[in-house]
Amino acid sequence: MYSFNVINTEQADWNFIERSYDSTCYHSKEWITYLQRIGCKPFIVEVRDGDIHIGYFIGTEIGVGIRFIVAPQEGVGTYTQGLCMQTPISEENRLAIYKALAKWLFKRGIAHVLQVDDWQLRQTSAQWISIDEFKHEILEQLGIEYSIRPTLCAAVNTSQEEIWKQFHYTSCKYMINKAKKSGLYVKEITDYDEIKEFVQVHYEQLKDVCDRHGDRPSVSQHADRMLALCESLFPNRVIMLEVLGKDEDGIEQIMSTGIFCLDKGQCSYWTGASYRYYQKYSPNELMVWEAMRLLNQRGGGLLNFCGMAEYKLKFGTKYEYVPRIVFAKHKWLVNILPWLKQQYRKIKHILKR
Repeated sequence: MYSFNVINTEQADWNFIERSYDSTCYHSKEWITYLQRIGCKPFIVEVRDGDIHIGYFIGTEIGVGIRFIVAPQEGVGTYTQGLCMQTPISEENRLAIYKALAKWLFKRGIAHVLQVDDWQLRQTSAQWISIDEFKHEILEQLGIEYSIRPTLCAAVNTSQEEIWKQFHYTSCKYMINKAKKSGLYVKEITDYDEIKEFVQVHYEQLKDVCDRHGDRPSVSQHADRMLALCESLFPNRVIMLEVLGKDEDGIEQIMSTGIFCLDKGQCSYWTGASYRYYQKYSPNELMVWEAMRLLNQRGGGLLNFCGMAEYKLKFGTKYEYVPRIVFAKHKWLVNILPWLKQQYRKIKHILKR
């Protein structure tokens, strides 16, 4: 029988979490430090089966009046969270723990809604399946409310030659070779003192990208938040890359930059950007290729592109379907969940003024 105990960050055994077979960067102490720096409230639960400590649940607490436990919190760059377990368990057991946790949270008045995006519940497909048509068999059988968040991922645990073979020629290989012939090269930021300048350049490039589309960087991409992320994750949980090359006047420029959140099993392409003028040199393709080479050298398994933008297909990616499961104390809360989150963000913004 499962039992639960809410604990604070100091009480968590971070070595246990690091050793867990399913822990990711988003479960790590460094990530929790980042969340705290930007004003989020981590929510950590110790999970036991009888007297045996078997794992943790890691998420965030939000809400005013109606309280949510979300794993992850939207709008802060966290991709997935939830359980991290000492030993592998089945999907059915994971869902049984979530169901028991939700019941426990509701009974004690700790929360009204539990929402989880669990990477271990994902399903892979080489072909696109529309979200409306996609069915998660186990969730369907158990009658658990869920929606689907698709993303594109590329394997980096083969040889570099095999990774290269996955790339599309005209839209990827040609551009990488073109960048190399133009003298472009990739630099990894390995000095803490360089982070602030790197983030400032990256933010300016993001603004340039967004201006192209009449948009602006997302909340998680604000310069102060990206600085908090890079400083909190440095040096072991982040890869920061710059692509440099000479322009027509022979002056070296930082043409593109990227942030990759790193973990033992996978890496997330958190954000990338380049000045539009320099895109003719194909710096972004070169940067992603170099990131994949670095991950391959460091024993990475998967590069998660964290989204479905069409350009990501040229890197030989496959579709991963991550379910977002929802448990609510009252059924009507599920129907108004998007509206409640929107109101919470508005209230939080007003309180910050």
